[in-house]
This record gives sequence, structure tokens and C-alpha cells, in this order.
Amino acid sequence: MKILIIRPWPSLLDVTKNTYNIQEVGLAKALVKRGHPTDILFWTDGDEMTVEVEAEGGKPIRVFYRHGKVLLKNVWFSGQDALFAQYDVLQTAEYNQMFSWHLAGKYPEKTVIYHGPYYSPFNKNYNRMCRVFDAFFVGRYRRRGTRFLTKSELARKFLLEKRLSPEQVTTVGVGIDAELLRDRPDAGQTELEGKMRAQKKGLKLLYIGRIEPRRDPFFLLDVLAEVRKSDPDACLYLIGDGDEAYRDSVKAAIGEKGLTDWVFWQKKAPQYQMKGVYQQADFFLLPTEYEIFGMVLLEAMFFRRVVLTTPNGGADMLLRSGENGIVLEKSDPARWAEALLDVAADPAKKARMEQAAYETVIHENTWDALADPDVAGLRGLAGGRRQHRRLGSALRRACGQGRPYPCAA
Repeated sequence: MKILIIRPWPSLLDVTKNTYNIQEVGLAKALVKRGHPTDILFWTDGDEMTVEVEAEGGKPIRVFYRHGKVLLKNVWFSGQDALFAQYDVLQTAEYNQMFSWHLAGKYPEKTVIYHGPYYSPFNKNYNRMCRVFDAFFVGRYRRRGTRFLTKSELARKFLLEKRLSPEQVTTVGVGIDAELLRDRPDAGQTELEGKMRAQKKGLKLLYIGRIEPRRDPFFLLDVLAEVRKSDPDACLYLIGDGDEAYRDSVKAAIGEKGLTDWVFWQKKAPQYQMKGVYQQADFFLLPTEYEIFGMVLLEAMFFRRVVLTTPNGGADMLLRSGENGIVLEKSDPARWAEALLDVAADPAKKARMEQAAYETVIHENTWDALADPDVAGLRGLAGGRRQHRRLGSALRRACGQGRPYPCAA
């Protein structure tokens, strides 16, 4: 089965930088390892070129950078039909992209759409766009039986609400490239890591991500204030940037709450220096109200951190609360502080949760685990017996109703 993974909107990605969270690359490497030649198509406004990415156990992955016309934030690539004819499976992204809709009509027998977003009060523009798309276009997916892979159960529910059949939609989740995480070069420590190392007493709480309302940094400050009632040396470490006005309001709140000496903030840090930051933290906090999946959760768990987060994005698939992390509604900072302190007071329990977090990622959420075509079993998830197929099997099913490699026939 020969696969082409397409990013159908204009974005500039440099695969030569060995960045571990380019999902197309991680998935492609795992599929090639399983014997499925896989290439990637990205848009560029620079020189057209083809870059090769090394993959274990198979041919190198070709990454095509191609020009194209951009219409409604979608790319229509130059010479795309001739390229698409060379592949058995065309994996594009997002149900409401006009390019994805076009592929589902022109190549119904080999189009698979990998989808992540869902409705949220923090996604108002997206919500409006979806309502327009649903009114005029979504019927094609129902008529053609277009196959979808989703990044979370929330995304699957979102698509099923559009009257797609359950047989059309399979949840596979999101993976990370564990080898790249393991092999990050020792490039020195960030300023923030240095401050974390200098802290000899008290819990170290960590947040990495954009500073914005849906992630509610004010809630993080309230959690820290509650923790400090029992642990006065506890500190909060932030890595992330945001809109200037919102960022300034967070800085003002730090001062108003008397937390200036216990909150340390760095706007940016290169990914290859994140390992040391994660490893210095005691807990990773993500009080989010909307995530497509939450890649930072995978990263924190890989580095054996206990994570506290909300039941959004991929958390319901990743976490078994109390076993490999903690899932709480974002309603009461005192409850979050209590949960942190309870785990911190029991080092053996904390160590078990850290190891369980790591094993969850390694066994269930690397691209290798998700792409294994030989594993067709179902996996039970916390909070009910939700089940999803491994990605390799889902691709075969998406392409041919479960028959072996029909697209190559």
C-alpha cells in the first residue's frame, strides 16, 4: 500500500530540522517501517524541492515541497493529479477543508481524512465555518462513504453528529516519535531550567504552551496560591507566549496575587532543550478548555511527569485518572492543589504514576504503536469501554472495507 500524506493548507514546515512534533513525518516513518511506502506533500512559497527523510526498514520518505494556488486557506497543488495517480491512499486532513472535500469526490476509493477539531466556545470562527460547510457540502461524505480517522473521541463524536455512519469514523489518536525524543542532543539548558535546578525545596509546577484564555493561566496562579498554603516554597514555571495585552494581564495578576518571587516565565525555548525542563518538574499542569489532542501531555508523560489536566482533547484516551495522571474539571483550584499535594506526599505512588505515564506513551501512543498494521485488536480506555483501531489497520479498512490492500489491486 503506497500512501501520500497531504497537508492541504499553506504552512511552512522544515523537516530537515529534525523536529519531533511534525505529525506527518512521525506517521510516515512508522508506516514505512511496516512496509508501506509513504511520502508527504507540503506547500511552499519558496523553491520547489524534494527532501528525503531517513526511515527505518524501508525506502526513504520523500517530502515534496510544491507551489500551488491558495483559495479559502486551501492549497491546490501544481500537477497534483499526476502525483496522486502514483498512490493507493491519499491521506488529507480536516473534514471542512475544501481540498479534502474535493479529494473525497474525485478519489473516493482512496481518500482518508485525518480529523482533529470539534465544537468549542473557544473555537467560534471554526464553529461558524463548520455550519456553513455542513449546510452545503458535508452530504458528499455521506454519499461517498468517505473514511475518517480522528485524533480523539471528541472529534469522532463531532463527526457522528453530522450523520456520518459509525463505520466511516475510526478514532486512532495521535503519536509521538519516541526515538527523536530520546535522542535530543545535549545543547545546554534554558534559563528556566537553570532556575528550576536552583530551587532546592518545594514543588516545581510546570506549564508549557501558549498563554491564552482557553489554557487559563490565571487558574494556574490560583492553583499555585493554594499549593503554597501547604508548601510555601512551591514555584510555577511557564514557557509560552501570547498576545501582548493578555500576556500583560497575566503579569499583572502575578504581582497582584503576591506571587512574583514564585512564578518564573520564559517566552520561548527550542524543543531540543525541553527534555531538561520536563525532567526538573514535579508536575505538569494543563488546565485547558479546548485541545485538538494535547501533544504536550504526551511529551510530559514520556519524560515521566505526573500530569494534571481536564477531560478535553486526547486526555480521555491517554489518562486513567489516579493511575497514570490526574483528570479534573477546571472548577476549583483548591481541588487541583489537593490532588497535587496528595500525590507529592506519597513518593511511591508518584513514582508508580510517573512510570505508568511513560509506559502509556511507549506502548500506546508512539507512531509505531498506532501504525502497527498487524494489531487489529481493540483497546479499552478510561471512563468507559471506548475502543479504537490501530492506524495501520484503520488505513486498510478506510481504503477497502477491511479487505487486504485493495487499493493496490
